[in-house]
Amino acid sequence: MRPSRSALRRSAAHLAPAAAALLLLTGGLAACSADDTDPTASATDPCAALTAYGDFPDGATVTIATAFTGTEAERFDASVEQFEECTGIDIVHSGSDALETVLRQTLEESGAGEATSTDLPDLAVVPQPGLVRDLARADALTALPDAVGANVELGWDRSWMDAGSVDGVLYAAPLMASVKSFIWYSPVAFEQAGYEVSTTWDELVALTEQIVADQAAPADADGAETSDPGATPWCLGVSDGDSTGWTVSDWLEETLLATRGVGAYDAWAGHRVALDDASAVSALDAVGDLLLADGSVAGGGEGAVKTTVEEAGQQLLDGSCYMLHASSGYENLLPAGTEVVTADSAAVGAATGTDTTGGAASTAQATASEAPAATGGVVSAFLVPGVADDDAGAPVIVGGDFLVRIAASDGDGADEEDGTDPDAVEAVMTYLTSAAWAQTRVELGGVATANRGVNASAMSSDVSRRATELLQSRQSVIRFDASDSMPAGVGTDVLWSALTQWTTGELDSKQALAQAEAAWPE
Repeated sequence: MRPSRSALRRSAAHLAPAAAALLLLTGGLAACSADDTDPTASATDPCAALTAYGDFPDGATVTIATAFTGTEAERFDASVEQFEECTGIDIVHSGSDALETVLRQTLEESGAGEATSTDLPDLAVVPQPGLVRDLARADALTALPDAVGANVELGWDRSWMDAGSVDGVLYAAPLMASVKSFIWYSPVAFEQAGYEVSTTWDELVALTEQIVADQAAPADADGAETSDPGATPWCLGVSDGDSTGWTVSDWLEETLLATRGVGAYDAWAGHRVALDDASAVSALDAVGDLLLADGSVAGGGEGAVKTTVEEAGQQLLDGSCYMLHASSGYENLLPAGTEVVTADSAAVGAATGTDTTGGAASTAQATASEAPAATGGVVSAFLVPGVADDDAGAPVIVGGDFLVRIAASDGDGADEEDGTDPDAVEAVMTYLTSAAWAQTRVELGGVATANRGVNASAMSSDVSRRATELLQSRQSVIRFDASDSMPAGVGTDVLWSALTQWTTGELDSKQALAQAEAAWPE
């Protein structure tokens, strides 16, 4: 995934020692559930629906660490404000770009007995099922209570509960989800250039080649180029601090699924074949043909590795490239004021001077050989197409954020010692896994969910709404992000590093994937 490697990845800050970093990150529910509220309670009382979570008049503090920063962190804080006011619980939220790396370090240190309960938050939001499994097997997590399991079972497909379980025990509850199989683009730029959204993989390859040809620098009579080339077909940002390389792993997984199908994807993701199996090598070669050919990405592979994930989005908005592969949650990284629309919306017509209801354009379209005009802050997205049209719908890759309880915060003495009320911790977990919280969070924008208790029509973003409807549908064929599900030291460490070297040309496809295969634990 990533956005937050949640729904996205973001630039990692300088990493402090694990114990100190986790210190900076910090700070039983009654038998009834949130659905057991008094039906006679006043509809005008904002706390009426929250009484089931308990009343903590003397105050209680629950600490939660996430990878949310910026707008995403602000929206998470806003989503729990009413709960805090009504229950008296103070949720101390600390977001860090370095959360995943810190948790991996803590996992290593816990084996040496170096971690203590005061170093750790009560709860954490982990964006990788593979890391959840590693933490659970190291006894770093506490099994989630029945009330939380009931919420997950009620709202989510069984596959999400399985992703958060180890040996049949639920250790992680899904909070939010994202569809990773989106290609963001500017409908304005497409309209001006006369390009159409691709519906098959072959069409996507052909569109890429067409844009490269259209944007090639014109030559004078002597054959010399007279100006710099125009916009590239693809935006690609690989640089992301300690997480550098994840966008390339997303491309590899997407291409393997789109061109080889679910059977090949499942075998590779589940390590039933080696990570350097011929199917994966072929898929990575296809990524190279699409993205690293001359003119496909600004600066080629070396330029992409120097470009951040956020900068790639800015390139899309300023018209220097046409398409960007990213999850449904990528809008969290788009500048304030960016409008996410349907491709045929009035916003596109206003930006291009085109009457999208069928009338004539009031201004002439730009020719395809010209760089696209600024997008007017209007973007949309379409799903990555497969090798051929599939009426049943192409399979999509998904990611998610999972709520866990850190084991050091649990126990008869530890909670009282550090001032944590175990009933308050359980109340927070139960609320965060409820459909009520999920509805509140999606209406704030920037995220999707697979929780079937959420009304997707209330969502303001077209892409987030479509992602949620797709995730909620029992007909959708979904596959979890492979690198997120692998052992953390492989999928989010060696694989990303090797793919970064592949992008710059230091390794070929076979060599890069062989490095990841060699890191797989015996």
